[in-house]
Amino acid sequence: MDSKSLLFLIITTLYFQYSGQNEEDSQISSTIIPTTIAENDNLETTNTTDNSIPKAINNFGYNLLVKMMNEKKNENIVISPIGVAGLLAMTLLGSVGMTHDEIAETLGFSQDILRNRKNHEQFGELLQSLNMNEFSKTLYADAIFVDNQVELRELYRSYLHGVYGGDVLRTDFQETEGSKNSINEWVSKHTEGNIDDFLKDSLPPHTKVVLLTALYFSGTWKQPFAPQFTRKMEFKRATDEVMADMMLNFGEFRYKVSEEYDFHMIALPYNDSETFMYALKPLSHKRLTLLELMENINNKVIDDTINEMHVKNCVIRFPKMKIKSTTKLESTLQSIGIQSMFIPGQANFALMVNNTNQFVNKSEGESDRYSENEGNGTNILDSLPNPGIHVDSIIHDVKLTINEFGTEAVAATSGTLTRSAENFYADSPFYFFIRNERTKLVTFSAVIFDPTK
Repeated sequence: MDSKSLLFLIITTLYFQYSGQNEEDSQISSTIIPTTIAENDNLETTNTTDNSIPKAINNFGYNLLVKMMNEKKNENIVISPIGVAGLLAMTLLGSVGMTHDEIAETLGFSQDILRNRKNHEQFGELLQSLNMNEFSKTLYADAIFVDNQVELRELYRSYLHGVYGGDVLRTDFQETEGSKNSINEWVSKHTEGNIDDFLKDSLPPHTKVVLLTALYFSGTWKQPFAPQFTRKMEFKRATDEVMADMMLNFGEFRYKVSEEYDFHMIALPYNDSETFMYALKPLSHKRLTLLELMENINNKVIDDTINEMHVKNCVIRFPKMKIKSTTKLESTLQSIGIQSMFIPGQANFALMVNNTNQFVNKSEGESDRYSENEGNGTNILDSLPNPGIHVDSIIHDVKLTINEFGTEAVAATSGTLTRSAENFYADSPFYFFIRNERTKLVTFSAVIFDPTK
C-alpha cells in the first residue's frame, strides 16, 4: 500500500511595508519563546508516554473529517490529520492574540504560550520519530517558503527548525513561474516523486509566505490479501450499487463488535508491527448510515474500542482502491473555530514576520492572554506591530493506493478459515484510518462511499 499526502498554506500580504527593526527578537526570545530546545532549561523534558498531544491531534482530525462529511454528503474524503495539524502548529508558532487562541483551541493545545512550548516540542518529537522505521516508510517533512523581501523573525526560524525540523527557503514570488517550480520540486522530492505537479497554476505575485507539510507512507501487509481471489463484487453506495474490485483476506485479526454503538471494527497490521489500518462500519447500513455512526461516536469511543479488541478468526472483503483527493480547507476550518487568520486586519502573525508596516492591530483578547506572564513579556507582545498578512488558502492533496500485495506467503493463513469466523465485508460505506502505535498518531484517515472513484 502507498499513501501520499501534501498540503500547503499560502499567506498573502496586507498593507505591506518594510522595516529594519529587529531588536525586539532577543527580548521576545528571552521572555516568551526559546530559540532552541536546549536553551529551554525551565521546561520538563518531553514525556513520550504522555498521550495528551496524540489524543488532541487525533480528536482534531476526527472532528475535521466529520465536519467535511457534512459538507460533502456521500463523497469520498481522504485526509492526513497530522499533515493538517502540523501545518497549523507551524502557523500557531508565529501567531499572537485571537489568531493564536483560535488555532490553539481547535488543535487542543493550550492558550498559554509557555505551556504550549512543551506541546510543540512533544508534537515535533512525535512527528520526527515517524521517520524511524526500517520495515515501512513514513516520511514527514515541512518547510516554509519566504519571499526575498520579507523579514522572517530569527526566533521563529530557529524554533521551527529545532522543533519541527522545518527548512526556510527563499524565493521571489514576483517571479511567479520560478516560485511555482521551486515549490513543486520540494513537493516532488518529499513525496518520492508521486506528486509532481502540485501547483498547476502560479501563485499570486503578492504572496509572501507559503508553509508546506508533506507526508509519505509506504508499507506492506503483515498478512497480505490473496490476489487470486479478488473479484468484482457489489458495493452498496448511499443510493445505488456499483461493481468494485473486492480483495479477500482470512486469518487471525484483532476484531471487535460494539453493541452499544452498532458498529464493528477490524485491525489490519502492516509488516513493521507498529502501524495498523483500522476499518469500521455500521453493522447494518440500512439501519444506520456512516454519517450517523460517525456523529454518534468520537475518538475516545474509537480508542476504547481498540483497547477492547481481541484476536478472532476473520474473513475480510476489502475494496482495491486508487483515490486522489484535493481539498480546500478554509471554510471547514472556519466552521470549527479558526476564523481570524483568514481575515485581513484581524489575522496577526507578529511572531512569524518582523514588522513590515505600521499597521498595528491588537486582536480582541490579545493582552489578556499574556497577563499572567512575568517580566516584560506581556508588554513586548502587546507592542508588536501586526505585519498585516493573513492566510489566503489551505489546500490538502492526498493520493492513496490500496492493493493486495505483501511480503508474507498467503498459504500461511489458509488453514484458519472456519465456520465460526467473523465477517468484515467493506461492501458499503466505511471509515478507516492508519495509526502508528508507537506514537499513537493517526497519519491518514478516510471515509469511502464509492471505492471506484
